[in-house]
Amino acid sequence: MPHIVIVPGTNRAGSNSLHLARQVQSDYDALGCSTDLLELHLEADFLAPTAYQHHTAAITSRVDRFLKGDGVVFVIPEYNGSYPGVLKLFADMLPDKISFNQRPCAFIGIAAGNFQALRAVEHFQGVAGYRNAYMYPIRVFVGGVHKVIGPDQKLNDVALIERLQTQAKGFVAFIAALKPSG
Repeated sequence: MPHIVIVPGTNRAGSNSLHLARQVQSDYDALGCSTDLLELHLEADFLAPTAYQHHTAAITSRVDRFLKGDGVVFVIPEYNGSYPGVLKLFADMLPDKISFNQRPCAFIGIAAGNFQALRAVEHFQGVAGYRNAYMYPIRVFVGGVHKVIGPDQKLNDVALIERLQTQAKGFVAFIAALKPSG
């Protein structure tokens, strides 16, 4: 089974993206995958003027965790009609030739409003596509997030839970289909 890295695309404390990412992680765990929830609580050294040329241990650690993924699931919240800057900063720290190149990626959009982060996901897919990611075509979009995540920080929408589980099963099969036979 593949190793799946799940990236909640914000560093906002207590974010619904993180709550949803934990549900996604449990879905992949239930399928027998190994998982890594890669939170973007980035240290100040990510903002240092030399960060691009000289990765600190904190940057290297997160980059290495990302690169270990056979597939990556991005949980992308919509901020101001696009995706959060911290996600772009993290993507910019990833090595150009190997980070997204031929790496399977799946996308989940999350928003408070009715547009369900469609624009945010498509903006980020532009970055992933530019970097030659293999993009799993079945995306999941969540609108009205405050209605589907309860006070216990768990999903309470059965249809959404089923869509996420269906995406997870399909993404695992997508990853397997892309692996060279040998």
